[in-house]
This record gives sequence, C-alpha cells and structure tokens, in this order.
Amino acid sequence: MSDQDLQDTGAVTAWHNEEGWGTVALDHSELTAWTHYSAIVAGPTQYRSLMPGQRVRCHYEVPGQDGYPARATKITPL
Repeated sequence: MSDQDLQDTGAVTAWHNEEGWGTVALDHSELTAWTHYSAIVAGPTQYRSLMPGQRVRCHYEVPGQDGYPARATKITPL
C-alpha cells in the first residue's frame, strides 16, 4: 500500500543524466526520493534534467523504488 500525493521541497543530491534518474533529499520528511526524468515538469520542447544542489518542489509516494524509501512522481524546479 502506498501513500500518494505527499508533497515536500528538497535538493537534488544526485542526477545521472545519461540514465535519466536521480535522487532528491526531501526537506521535511527526511527521506531520499528516487526520481525519473519523466517526472520533471517541463514544456513539450524543454529538456528534462536536474543538477545536484538544485532546489525542487515535488509530489512523492512511499514506498519508493530501487531501495529508496520514497519515489518522486512530479518534480518542479524552483
């Protein structure tokens, strides 16, 4: 069972551009969320990518994916 539509802000801790995934340290929940480039909110012609240290707002769910405690489902760069 997953908890959905949880929201938080955080900082990108890692981003693997060549593989299209990364992690975000969430500010208030103290979780690390796994995310995929498809979860990044961008226009239809914008390149979806993040950079370590970049601040983001995200929707996430638990449990996560690939051993991470949470999975970000919608990421908006701040």
